[in-house]
Amino acid sequence: MAWGFKMTERDLPYPAADASFVSQGKEITLTAYKGHKVMLWLFSTWCHTCAAGVKALTANQAIWERNDLVILAIKNHKNGGYPGPTIEAFVKRFGGDIAKTENWMLGEATQQMDMAYNRRKFPDIYFLIDEQGIVRQVGTAPAIALDRIRQFSTGL
Repeated sequence: MAWGFKMTERDLPYPAADASFVSQGKEITLTAYKGHKVMLWLFSTWCHTCAAGVKALTANQAIWERNDLVILAIKNHKNGGYPGPTIEAFVKRFGGDIAKTENWMLGEATQQMDMAYNRRKFPDIYFLIDEQGIVRQVGTAPAIALDRIRQFSTGL
């Protein structure tokens, strides 16, 4: 069941919907990451909390690499309906060359992903998905949720 129908943490855990995003002209599905801990982060490039999220996640990159957390930094479908820079320019501005690391993947949500994970059109929402493809946590504004993300990443 997609998060669009789940409104509280008491609904967790649940199987992640197999939606797709586009990266470098190729469509990629979430099942490609089964076997990995994944942070699926949907955000808009006009969003100030999203800029703070890129900075915070970048500052903690050593933790994510050490614990094999894949960060799927995905621009919301049609950027949530507002203009803004490309995802590459946005991440470069606030995170430097972080997108060149092996555990970061930049992309743009398909309409299918938008419907499965962000029906309410939040500008900044993330999903922590375990190696078995189960959503364990849902939250907004990663910059203020680093402890929860770190905990998921390390398993502590």
